Amino acid sequence: MTGAGISTAAGIKDFRSPGTGLYDDLGKYNLPFPEAVFDLAFFKETPGPFYRLAKELFPGKYRPTLTHYLLPLLAKKGLLLRSYTQNIDSLEKMAGLPEDLLVEAHGSFSTAKCIQCAIVSDSEWVKEHIMDSNIPYCKRCGGLVKPEITFFGEDLPSRFRDMAQTDFVDCDLLIVLGTSLKVEPFNKLITQVSTRCPRLLINREKAGQELHSGFDFDDRWKYTVQRDAWFLGDCDVGVKKLVSLCGWEEELQSMYETGTARLRAAEEKEEMEALARKNRVLDEDDISDDEGDDKEEDDTLESPIQDESSPSLDEITGMFGQSKWMSQGVDDEQKSLEEAVPRLEVKEPSSPSSTNEASEVTPKSSSTDPTPEEEPSTSDLKVKATGSEVLSKESEAMDPGH
Repeated sequence: MTGAGISTAAGIKDFRSPGTGLYDDLGKYNLPFPEAVFDLAFFKETPGPFYRLAKELFPGKYRPTLTHYLLPLLAKKGLLLRSYTQNIDSLEKMAGLPEDLLVEAHGSFSTAKCIQCAIVSDSEWVKEHIMDSNIPYCKRCGGLVKPEITFFGEDLPSRFRDMAQTDFVDCDLLIVLGTSLKVEPFNKLITQVSTRCPRLLINREKAGQELHSGFDFDDRWKYTVQRDAWFLGDCDVGVKKLVSLCGWEEELQSMYETGTARLRAAEEKEEMEALARKNRVLDEDDISDDEGDDKEEDDTLESPIQDESSPSLDEITGMFGQSKWMSQGVDDEQKSLEEAVPRLEVKEPSSPSSTNEASEVTPKSSSTDPTPEEEPSTSDLKVKATGSEVLSKESEAMDPGH
């Protein structure tokens, strides 16, 4: 049975150590109480603190400790029935412990699902969101997607319940490492072994003594068989002493060094691949920018600049093909003609009603004058003047060539 204490040498804080534990370090999240970060009701209302903490705890940032390699060593020797852990860091698997020998009592980051519709989400997608400081929401219903870590208020995984019913009955030696045994029901597992099963605690302080059938290091409970032993100190130090007594010290050290080198090489390879991906993205962006510049240059070459002040042939054709436009423009031409040509008046015989009045004459084009293919109606063009000079001016005004 293992707890957070076996991972402190990897750089991961435990939960309850005074002054250095994770719960003492959660003040920056403004929690109503430290355990709220793993409280389901609080998470539903305020998910941010958990995701910020998850970014710090997410597997991949830390390597297994010497104590973690004790587990695959025992498995290799055929002595390990099962390893039960409260940890969510997955370091046991990174050390090479087969998954069928591991029970993650409080879940892990390896899987994630929506807390509303229970749809399982891709763990890599969830990891990307968390590492980018984003909250993952369900693509189906919009609910919060949470790694399958057991929160206060949630049931433990069914594998924990199923395996514990038989494993502790069959156990003939129980080793407890790095846990204060404060969290139920995990802590009560130590009471499920037979009364003759030896129990060893390796931890910085004594734990589990207040439980019924719990540890009795001082013979306070007067058990028929005194079967409890303890080592107070760091887990790695206690494990070294244990394997030394068994004659496995060199073998454990070799497993630790080989595993660490393998993980370091994998990390360096991943860093190189990440750098290569980043460089490829930058190169693609540069190529895209260059192609965009070339396209703009081509567009400029293919589109000759036109003088906005000179109308195109299509525009001129449209102008003279629409009589409505001509009728609107005639008034302006009429005004310019009136200003340019002196007013000429035709004298008619005096009459009582028309004495000294100029008559209104409609000019007529000569049959010899050139006629445009589409000429505006003469009824639209009336000038209060007569004479060939005026008609000549009118012809010039209507001639598209001028």
